[in-house]
Amino acid sequence: MRARRMLAVSLGIVLGAGLIGVDTAPAQAYEHRTTGKSGWAYTDSQQPRKSFVNTDGDAPVGAWTDATGTKHKSRSYFTFDVSRFRGTVIHKADLVVAERSAADCSIAQPVELWRTDPITATTSWASSPRRRELLGTVQAGGEAACPGYLAWDIMPALQKIADQGKQTLTVEIRLPHGSEGKLSHGRKLRPFPVINSEANHAPTVGQIGLDFPSWACGTAAKPQPVGPRSYTLMVKGADADPYDSYNGQFAAWPVGDENQRAEKLGSSYGGALSKLSWDMSQYPDGTVVAWTVRAYDGYDFSAWAKPCYVKVDAQRPAAPVVTSEKYPNDGLPHGGSGVPGTFTFKANGSPDVVGYYWGRFGDAYYYIPAPSPGADVTLEYTPTSFSDSLSVRSVDSASNSSETVHYEFRVKSTAPQVEVTMAGIGLPSKLAVSTNVEGVTEFGYRIGDGAETRVPVNPDGPTEIPVTFAEGGLVKVEVRSYAGSELVGGYTENVSVRDLPTVESDDFDFPEHDGVVDRPGTFTFRPGRTGVVAYEYTFGGGDLLRIDAAADGTAVLRWTPTEGGWHVLNVWSISADGTVSETQEQQFNVIDTKPYVSSSTYYENGAWGGVGIPGEFHFDTGMPDVDVYLYRLNDGPEQVVDPDYSWAQVTLTPDRSGSNTLTVRTRFQDGSFSPTRTYTFEVSDAPVVKSEDYPENGGGGQPGQTGRFTFNPGRSGVTEYRYVLEYTGEEQVVAAGADGRATVEITPAHSGYTLLTVTSRTADGTVSPERRYYFRVRDARVNVSSAYDEYSPRGGIGSVGTFGVYTEISEVTTFEYQLNGGAWQSVPKKPDALATDITVTMDRNGANLISVRGRTAAGDYTPQTDYPFLVGTAPLVSSGTYPADRWSGGVGVAGEFTFTQGSPGVTEFEYTVEDGQPVTVAANAAGVATATFTPTSAGSYSMRVRGRTADGVWTDTTSYYFLVNYS
Repeated sequence: MRARRMLAVSLGIVLGAGLIGVDTAPAQAYEHRTTGKSGWAYTDSQQPRKSFVNTDGDAPVGAWTDATGTKHKSRSYFTFDVSRFRGTVIHKADLVVAERSAADCSIAQPVELWRTDPITATTSWASSPRRRELLGTVQAGGEAACPGYLAWDIMPALQKIADQGKQTLTVEIRLPHGSEGKLSHGRKLRPFPVINSEANHAPTVGQIGLDFPSWACGTAAKPQPVGPRSYTLMVKGADADPYDSYNGQFAAWPVGDENQRAEKLGSSYGGALSKLSWDMSQYPDGTVVAWTVRAYDGYDFSAWAKPCYVKVDAQRPAAPVVTSEKYPNDGLPHGGSGVPGTFTFKANGSPDVVGYYWGRFGDAYYYIPAPSPGADVTLEYTPTSFSDSLSVRSVDSASNSSETVHYEFRVKSTAPQVEVTMAGIGLPSKLAVSTNVEGVTEFGYRIGDGAETRVPVNPDGPTEIPVTFAEGGLVKVEVRSYAGSELVGGYTENVSVRDLPTVESDDFDFPEHDGVVDRPGTFTFRPGRTGVVAYEYTFGGGDLLRIDAAADGTAVLRWTPTEGGWHVLNVWSISADGTVSETQEQQFNVIDTKPYVSSSTYYENGAWGGVGIPGEFHFDTGMPDVDVYLYRLNDGPEQVVDPDYSWAQVTLTPDRSGSNTLTVRTRFQDGSFSPTRTYTFEVSDAPVVKSEDYPENGGGGQPGQTGRFTFNPGRSGVTEYRYVLEYTGEEQVVAAGADGRATVEITPAHSGYTLLTVTSRTADGTVSPERRYYFRVRDARVNVSSAYDEYSPRGGIGSVGTFGVYTEISEVTTFEYQLNGGAWQSVPKKPDALATDITVTMDRNGANLISVRGRTAAGDYTPQTDYPFLVGTAPLVSSGTYPADRWSGGVGVAGEFTFTQGSPGVTEFEYTVEDGQPVTVAANAAGVATATFTPTSAGSYSMRVRGRTADGVWTDTTSYYFLVNYS
């Protein structure tokens, strides 16, 4: 039996300051429980017949003295309710108790844990529980914390008790017989021991079987036939722990050969269901395979289930034989379209055929079971085309399919031609039936499930048959032609019967006839069922209107459109019994004779733009033969614009705030005019802001550069302007001149988009709306970007770095730069590129600084940008035969590679090509070495090189890429 001593720090979470005495673990799948005592007692050798059960105070163990110096010996007993462990698998169980005190902590002293009979109300030194087994001995004191915690591993004992179904566990804590009387070995325990446990309910297996046939599970005497392919093995069961995953471990083996047993874990499908695909083709034909499964919840396994058995049948049945007396496959037409025939499927000598799959034109998807294994089946089939084909395959008890037989045959084209004229529900409809087969004497027709009715053939043309469809929906119409009593051909159609009213109009019939505003027209409503007394209708979902029907169920609606554009008319009929029909929807277009006017600057709703702000206005019309548009803004002169096809565009600049009116009319090629369209829009009376230095929504100037802004009045009587630059927040005031204008100078302090807000005031204090004027101040700095940065070192001494520089100041013509405070150098700005590249050669490891500034043609400088970056210690790699990132050399062509130190003191280099072994070469006094490499294949190569100094320190690694020619 195992026992162990545990440090107090490892148990503090479990026991805490007060020692938990109850079960604290929530219910879960894999349970971590802390179980406290249900009762306790101790015994005293000085009072051998006195009981100390569930008393207050500590639990004494071993020898101790009282206040009078009298020596006592004690043992302590604790009972635990362990009923919850019944039916579980216990993975861990530690009994833990805290010490209150110990007589001597300097040496290790043994403490025993025994399983005993239960304590009683009369438990005493003289009547103590009987000991059953020693559960373990732990060493207290010595090098362990003292007083501390005592812990015993009781998992085996607890599992045994749980398997026996016992309700309680009682333990005795005592000292070994030879130590029990020594005062130096005595100790007192806090009477709150706990059992820390981890337990789990093992899952169970309920049902196992194949997915096809559903849950099939053959026996040893009658194994389930299977084909040489993969089958899904399944297990379904239960788990008492609600949150466990449920999976199956499957096993299979040929009967009689357990050595070939294979086991695989399946996949969980929820609901305590697990599946696994098992390939039966791995077993020879005729092999009986046993398979079983046990459940696994992630912690424990169930017992193995009783095996199922399958027998592998790898033999496909013979292709079936298909015959038909009515439709033989002799290449000649027989029978007739719509004339049924009988087709027989034969097993062709395969005795285990249990059914046949059949279909048309290559696919076999309908199944017909055989009345007994190997028996023939008969199919009645009605062809509908002049050339037909049945595809048939047989299937045996192991679901093995034969090859597919394609039975092709030809059919006489004898079906009657049928035209259905549908009037609606309960209204007189008709069938127009004709035939091209000589000798046909009559037609038979059947509507739905009704009886067939025969009518004679009209020799002078189609035979018209009046029919009535009593109900809506899909109705089957069957028509057959007969030559005397012989069936010659048949036709079947599913007809959609609806009670939609019919809407007709010569005035509103898109695309043939568009309506025109103010021109009246009519709609005729015709019923789609009997008994119609009225129609209800709406235009565009508007008001619900009603019109009574005439005696024949029709109604004529007279309507004059007042607005142009697309319209939707929804109509449904009302019968005398209150039946409401389906809704008929009629869409049509109405042309407005007035031209259409729109603007993306000055909308009809709200106040937009401002005095002096131009706006585009668009004219269009649906009327044909447009000559010109004539337009007038407010009381100005009427002007003319030619159209582009039917539309035109003009730019107008309002000269007043408030309401403005634009009138537009169309002159047609015949000299006539359309009615006038009046387009009213509101012009904002907010002041209008202009600036050449800082144009609206554009870029200009730079921080510290003053710009002029002119405020123009949006109304008369303006005496002053107030304006705020967004980042200052300070309102400034400027007086208006006699003309109502004012000009101010503003010096932006920051780059980027800036908002200038301006309002005007009149002498009476009236405040205008705000004008929000956005402009962008160019950033005067030089922006620097590079793969080199101040966070990760790159390259080494001698490496070449590229830095892209850019500025928004378009006047800059030259960039100047210096590396680490060295001499200033310059490069011309690339005129057509976003960035100009600066290349520098690194001359030191670690922190570096490149400083950049721009210079204009006038000699003015931008502010200086300092860009810090880190240079690493990686060596330089070069090769004349295989330059970096270029196709060169060839297979078998040796290349010399030169390695140059990227930091001082390198004595050797190590290089590796692709996944090869590292190779070391010595460096000369200058830190340079050469190596030779000969490619053995064409393509891309990667060489990694690093250096090492005399004290063994490795440098950064350089990756060098080169390409080897294929020829």
